[in-house]
Amino acid sequence: MSIRYRSLAFVVLAGSLYAATIGLAGELATKEPEEVADEEKIKWAQAAKISLIEAIRTATMHTPGQVIEAGLHAIHGRLLYEVEVVSKDNRVVELLVDPQTGKLIQQGELKK
Repeated sequence: MSIRYRSLAFVVLAGSLYAATIGLAGELATKEPEEVADEEKIKWAQAAKISLIEAIRTATMHTPGQVIEAGLHAIHGRLLYEVEVVSKDNRVVELLVDPQTGKLIQQGELKK
């Protein structure tokens, strides 16, 4: 598959994920893997250019600590790796990593 068609396929997938997320019920902003069919999970996996291991590595380089949860999610219509880390100073931190570039998108402390 050429780069042009892969890019088009990703745009279509991203648009579908956005529409599906918005259409679910306004208040639902995140689609957990448990909530989607296997076909959609396969599309998510095919759209990701970096692995979950690489996303975890990026997250823990930024916030060293113990990873307690990690996965690929549709968040506000965007496909992102979500990595939760218990930091060395005992805060639970959520880090979002772009599955296309491997770059850290957002980091924030989770409310207790």
